Amino acid sequence: MSLKSNRKTFLQQLAAGTALAALGWSERLLSQTGALKSGDPGASPVANPNEDEWDAVRKQFHLPEQTYLNTGTLGLMSIPVLEHVTKRMALIGSGIYSVDEEVRSIVAMMLNAGTDEISLTHNTTEGINVVAAGLRLRRGEEIILTDQEHVGNALPWLYRAKRDGLRIRVLQPADTAAETLNRLESLINRRTRVFALPHVTCTSGHVLPAKEIATIARNKGIYSFFDGAHGPGMLFPDVKDIGCDFYAACGHKWLCGPAGTGMLYLRKELLDTVQASMIGAYSDTGWTLNQEKQLLGPLVPTAHRYDYATQNAALLEGMMVAILFMKGLGFENVRNRIAYLGGYLQSRLMERNYLQMLTPTEAISRSGMIGFKLQGKATKDIERTELTRRFRLRLVPESGLESVRVSAHIYSSPAELDAFVTELDRFMVI
Repeated sequence: MSLKSNRKTFLQQLAAGTALAALGWSERLLSQTGALKSGDPGASPVANPNEDEWDAVRKQFHLPEQTYLNTGTLGLMSIPVLEHVTKRMALIGSGIYSVDEEVRSIVAMMLNAGTDEISLTHNTTEGINVVAAGLRLRRGEEIILTDQEHVGNALPWLYRAKRDGLRIRVLQPADTAAETLNRLESLINRRTRVFALPHVTCTSGHVLPAKEIATIARNKGIYSFFDGAHGPGMLFPDVKDIGCDFYAACGHKWLCGPAGTGMLYLRKELLDTVQASMIGAYSDTGWTLNQEKQLLGPLVPTAHRYDYATQNAALLEGMMVAILFMKGLGFENVRNRIAYLGGYLQSRLMERNYLQMLTPTEAISRSGMIGFKLQGKATKDIERTELTRRFRLRLVPESGLESVRVSAHIYSSPAELDAFVTELDRFMVI
């Protein structure tokens, strides 16, 4: 059997879940219900069954000696992803370099989008720049951001505003989805043209009510854009259900794919509203350049116009395998597991009187990332301590927060979270 046939068979097995079943994955997990009910703001963690099955999943990752709680920065790649990327790089080295268009189809499947609405990018920030630089806006029009932006969403919009005389208005997310929506509506005026908001804030894992935000935007003739860096692999957003215009994301965080991979969804009706700032091979429908004639035909009538030139097939196909790995587990199972772990950790931390919880306790506004501030401690006090030697965390000095962010993913366990809280108690006593 050829390498290509072997790859196709493996991908089919992943999609069907049979490859994971062969590794000890139990069908019982498909009926798992141990997650927080998203519609219940007062929900508290419930017993999460099937720890043996999740231990089997953990075995599909090369876990570092240091307990890894920083998926919000970079997810660990599973063994199937690592193996595929390694083999595919060898094929590239032998001259087989084209990206399989199946990658785009798998990304579209995960997001519930059309393949013609998906651009394959290198990261979330690249997708943000496509929209921020290309959206047709006029001087004096306004963009709404939050005060909890990642630099990758803040800078493209700040630069566009500075370049073209646009204005930025700032939303401070509230502890509840309802109040966040109230605050957002209070910022809207006749000049508001874009909501450019994080689906999940990078600082504290605050999940914004994306569907309701997109509805407000649509009703008022405002473009809705989401920085979805933390969406795929944790929330598995359905862009059609959300109803947004644009959604940028990456493969290297919660999807546990390779760094250097990303995706951008653009609603197809708006393709000609977002001017392509950079184009190259595969962006066009035809061109001529000689002494007699110089002509560029129309760009391709799909979102493919925004991804151009040579791309790394090994990395993009690695992202595809990562998506299929998650699909084999069941997107809903993964989402529920992360919700459970996030809720479990938050409930343990809320028992401590030495910290200020930054992540909302409302279940629909909470994610697998939990952010908090330690009383009397700055991030410099936490660096190079036993706490950070034993646990890989994200310290957040940005915007003066001086906080800690913990990310719990499917390779995390309640026992690890318990050990983290115990070490945190010890650190605060010292």
